[in-house]
Amino acid sequence: MLARRRKHNRCSTIAVAVLAAIVVTDKTAAAQDLPSAGPLALPGLSSARLPGFSGFSSLSASAVTTGIPGQASNVSAAGFSGERNSGEGQPAPSGGPRRVTLQQVQQQSANRLASPVARMSQLSVEAAKQHRLGVEADYFPKFGATFLNLHTTDFLGQLVQVRRPFNGSVLEIPAQIVNQNLTIAALTFVQPITPLFEVRQAVQIARADERIALAKAAAAVSKNARDAEIEKTYFKLLIAKRQLTSAEWKLKNSESRPLYASASSDLIPVSGEEAGPINARKAVENAATTVREVTATLNRAMGWPEDTQLDLAMPDPLIENISLQEVSQKSTAGNAVLVEAEQTVVKARAASSISKMAYIPTVAAVGGYLFQNALPAVNSNFGYGGVIASYTLFDFGKREHAVKEAHAQLEMAETALQLAKIKVAADVQKSYLELERSRQLSHLAQKMGSSTALLLKASSDSESLEVKATRADVEVEMLDADFAHRQAFNHLKALFGPER
Repeated sequence: MLARRRKHNRCSTIAVAVLAAIVVTDKTAAAQDLPSAGPLALPGLSSARLPGFSGFSSLSASAVTTGIPGQASNVSAAGFSGERNSGEGQPAPSGGPRRVTLQQVQQQSANRLASPVARMSQLSVEAAKQHRLGVEADYFPKFGATFLNLHTTDFLGQLVQVRRPFNGSVLEIPAQIVNQNLTIAALTFVQPITPLFEVRQAVQIARADERIALAKAAAAVSKNARDAEIEKTYFKLLIAKRQLTSAEWKLKNSESRPLYASASSDLIPVSGEEAGPINARKAVENAATTVREVTATLNRAMGWPEDTQLDLAMPDPLIENISLQEVSQKSTAGNAVLVEAEQTVVKARAASSISKMAYIPTVAAVGGYLFQNALPAVNSNFGYGGVIASYTLFDFGKREHAVKEAHAQLEMAETALQLAKIKVAADVQKSYLELERSRQLSHLAQKMGSSTALLLKASSDSESLEVKATRADVEVEMLDADFAHRQAFNHLKALFGPER
């Protein structure tokens, strides 16, 4: 009877093991068939999903404990099953952590993150625009008005002497040349003629400044910059949570080691290092502090209370297959550095033209209307019109030196433009090589993570503390590799100009 019962128990155990193996196989296959993220901005992006990362995607299904050092997290305990939370992206029940994805965080924080920077950028663009409009106003004539009312304390006339023709005596007659009480009112009109050529060049300079402001503002508040900033914080929190999980399991493992009694009745760790638990506890405290700080930063970006607990979904790994040829064919005209260098050349060329116009006489058309009672011998109301011209005959070489200075500045700007083009091209190539290197490392980390997951599952039926810590460490390595890949890709995209 006892032998039959033992045989029945063994059969039940075998059946359960077989069923568990089938379930694990189905879940792993389902996890590897999950869809990847959508295509990115640059050409050559693939929607294929690399193997290896799916085995870890479910580890973000539970929140990591951040409040109490030494309290083990249930993130690693979620395992390498490949299951994904069906409620991903939905807020948790009241009192629990809020479930969010990277895309939701980017969308939630888009306006809040860009608001102060966008305001400063808008003001700089507005200032440059108003300056250009003010310079363009010099094309049009200037209308002015003058009013003068004076009362003098003394008589402003003079004695007119007239010699008599017959006896030769001199007769003095008082004559009023300027009235003692006088009023003058004038309306003036001035239309520059030759200065219009200088105005045209000044408008070119103002328009170049406006384009530089637009390029810098677009780069500062671009969608690429916003998403990259949020992505950096998001991955930093993910990594910090995994590091906290690893530190907590290592602390528990160090505290659960067997101790031996020495001859002096002192407890001595097996390893002989008393600082092991202390260092592990410090690592937990440091990781927990980092998690709290980064969580507060992410909550501020989304406009949520800083103490809101977040349950971050594991993002799909970045998949892109852009080639060097595609990168070389993509235009860098939107690069803010190149835009500034090009517009600096425009400004220098316009300044050189303005310096040469100093040799041209200044000619303007004038006109107006005048009312006056200061001079009795002159009509009190009259209008006038005509042309006025002025020219500096000799200025001791000032104009010549100004022309040479402007020419030298133009050559400097053109040389700087060539250097900027060379530098941007070199940065693009360097950034692509870094992208290719980070791409390979990310793929390798995902494959190694998948292999490690299967190995840990096969070698550990009941997960030990060391296995759980190893799981978290493997996650950190995979997240670091994927984050480095994303940063390299974002840097490459930034070189081609902002995406609004």
